[in-house]
Amino acid sequence: MFDDDDKFDGALERSLSRLTLIKKAGARSSALPAAGQPYYADLSPFEVSQMSGVSISMVQREAIDSRQFISELEWLHQQTVDRCFLDAEMWAGEILAYLPNKWREDADSMDFSTPRHSYTSRFARTLIKNKDFRRAGHFLEKTMTENPSDRFLYYRTLFLAHFQEHLENDSEGIERKTSFTGKKSPFSDIYQKMQDEKLRENDDVWFEYLMGLVEVQLGLKKEAEKSFKSVIVKEPRLWPAWEGLTLLIQDIEDADSFATSLESLWMADWFMVLVLQRFQQHSMAIQKAEQLVARGLSGFPMIITKIASCSNARHDHDQAIANFEDVRKMDPFRLTDLHLLSDSLYIRNDHKKLSELAQDVYESHKFRWETCCIVANYHAMRRDSEHAIKFFQRALRLNPGFAALWVLIGHEFMEMKNHAAACVSYRRAIEIDPADHRGWYGLGQMYDIMKMPAYSLYYYQEAQKCKPHDSRLLVALGEVYAKLQEIEDAEKCFTGAYLFGDVEGNALWNLAKLHEKCTDHYKAAQVFEVFLAVYELVTSAEEKVMYAVGYLANHYFKYKNFEKAHDYATKCMAYESLCQEGNRLFREISKIHQREAETSAEGGTKRAATPGPSNQPEGAAEVVEGGEEEMSEGEDELTF
Repeated sequence: MFDDDDKFDGALERSLSRLTLIKKAGARSSALPAAGQPYYADLSPFEVSQMSGVSISMVQREAIDSRQFISELEWLHQQTVDRCFLDAEMWAGEILAYLPNKWREDADSMDFSTPRHSYTSRFARTLIKNKDFRRAGHFLEKTMTENPSDRFLYYRTLFLAHFQEHLENDSEGIERKTSFTGKKSPFSDIYQKMQDEKLRENDDVWFEYLMGLVEVQLGLKKEAEKSFKSVIVKEPRLWPAWEGLTLLIQDIEDADSFATSLESLWMADWFMVLVLQRFQQHSMAIQKAEQLVARGLSGFPMIITKIASCSNARHDHDQAIANFEDVRKMDPFRLTDLHLLSDSLYIRNDHKKLSELAQDVYESHKFRWETCCIVANYHAMRRDSEHAIKFFQRALRLNPGFAALWVLIGHEFMEMKNHAAACVSYRRAIEIDPADHRGWYGLGQMYDIMKMPAYSLYYYQEAQKCKPHDSRLLVALGEVYAKLQEIEDAEKCFTGAYLFGDVEGNALWNLAKLHEKCTDHYKAAQVFEVFLAVYELVTSAEEKVMYAVGYLANHYFKYKNFEKAHDYATKCMAYESLCQEGNRLFREISKIHQREAETSAEGGTKRAATPGPSNQPEGAAEVVEGGEEEMSEGEDELTF
């Protein structure tokens, strides 16, 4: 009936090809996952690896041999006790404490020998556990020629003494906005001394591991990676080397090929869980951890906590909270990764549970960095940035080598509009772990707020490289591209963010507003329609839904698709603030239909009187033209 209908249909067909993926994804996407349901819950390991773009070994292995498992851990526990590696000692001890009852029977029948030391050596070990490293080194210097393990401990106490001083200085740097790189590093003296004594070739593989730790402090990360790999090949049971390698490995496939080439398969699989978590492949990390559970390691807090941590990183906070609460029932005073529970409670805005958690841990472990972080999150939820910063600084003094703490304190400095301190914090986080997207993302946000989109773009791009499939990073990139008038790139980012899940529900909205701003109303209408199909029933998106309904009603009225305009005007009546707009559109549509009916009737009468087109009076054409002109003027006044 209307000429513009054909134009509308043609433009619609041409633009459909650009948004076909969005239309298809609308059928399988939802605004938010159901409580406790991860995004990839129903996918196989192969499908998850295809979506993540990473290919690693997901072969189902046979059940773990309990005697070999216990033998490896007993060796590690004995070695770490003898060499005062408290973290590794606790790691092995906790796993042994949660052995299944059937495995405990096997352990009782096994014989383990314990080495004896002189009284001086024993006292030195006590001093190390008391963190009196320089005094311990003084005593070990007397016995290092008699006992090979004391020789190792002597160098270890030198390393720990310098490392402790380095951490204390590093945690103060944020206040003075400076660094302590001016002086020669004391680690270089230790490294040179160990090289002169050719300790890397020593039969005791722990010396090479210690040299790897020194190389990390000197910034020789490639050399440190080689050292840790060499240690693992010589002694696969030495877990601290596996742990150190997780922070240095640069490629997931490389880590997988290395891990699968060794004998200690359960440690290799756990190593891969940590590597996948570090590289933001949280779905695959969970599946690797679940494989270990299926092979016999069920009921271990270490594994349940790691699954909870990965769920937190995937924004599946209900699942993370449930897993952390299960661990707390098993082991009420275990603090490992418990700061992530406070993070999930903070995001869920659960004041009561976060308050209870902060009070519990503050009473039992007042001077642990996890406690300080939890209490800081509690104050942050109350919008008390000053106290939050105070507790984050305490946490940093206790554990300045943890990148996430620097990011969190950076966020609080941003709340206080202290951009200089925030910049120092984010840059320190990047220096500690360049593979963690949060430091890059924090700097991008900071420059975005400071209205410096060119700088912001660089840091958002680096963050997106660390976590390519995070919809929030793609949305942030799209917004910056839009500010820089890179419309095509912005469109790609928003479309990609929607296809990867759109955690916060902003991708389609931003894409539609981008097309609207560029006056590409056909595309804007298409995206608004998909937006309504996905988010119309989501309460939190009601304001955006109202805008989309009003926009579509006016859009289809303007382009004379009165059937769809009537449908969306009807939807307007469901919202109180749009009722007036809906009634206005009903009146306008009614007037146009009435005018068309009158024009049609008048034209039919005149054609009956004068059938020849050449005999048509000029007045009739003037009436029609006048009607079209009047309609055009009315349409120009319709805006939303």
